[in-house]
Amino acid sequence: MGAQTHVEARKYADLAMIEGHGYEPLPLDNLKDHIHEFDIIFNTIPALILDDEILAHVRKDALIIDLASKPGGVDFDAAKSYGVKVIWALSLPGKIAPVSSGAIIKDTIMNIIKELGV
Repeated sequence: MGAQTHVEARKYADLAMIEGHGYEPLPLDNLKDHIHEFDIIFNTIPALILDDEILAHVRKDALIIDLASKPGGVDFDAAKSYGVKVIWALSLPGKIAPVSSGAIIKDTIMNIIKELGV
């Protein structure tokens, strides 16, 4: 689609994997210094990552889509106070593709059971 995609991570191994897949790696500790560059921000971490300090640097015309489970990763009140639009898309896989997401969850559980030798 031609998008320049940055992916944040904490571990160096994950950052190397991100780069190996052709994306721009960004250490999570450096997010505050770069978040103003992004048009659309996806969060998948179910812990407060996009807090008041980070949100202060988000462009007003950016869109944040929080895909994380509760409690989510965005300080929604802070985002609102900065005029940043946030969509909290809870349970999106199950709502959009319940059969496919159910099959993936089943396969994952079966793989875990196999790896554990249960």
